[in-house]
Amino acid sequence: MKISLVLMVLSLVFASQVFAKDDRRECKAELVKLKAAFSTSYTTQNHHGYRRAKDAKDQGDYKQCVGLAKKARERAER
Repeated sequence: MKISLVLMVLSLVFASQVFAKDDRRECKAELVKLKAAFSTSYTTQNHHGYRRAKDAKDQGDYKQCVGLAKKARERAER
């Protein structure tokens, strides 16, 4: 019983690490796309969106980073 509980906890920890790596990669990719969108139109609002996404990345919240970067990129591309 204890072994199955330990195995279940370990599998959850491992799975969360795998998903975190994917989120981190996706965050980096979105930030690169956002920087590329800046080359066409740079505004203070775009910079603010980039800073918010970058701050989320620095805090380790990669899912929020992805969402903020996507929003800022969509605004920049309009």
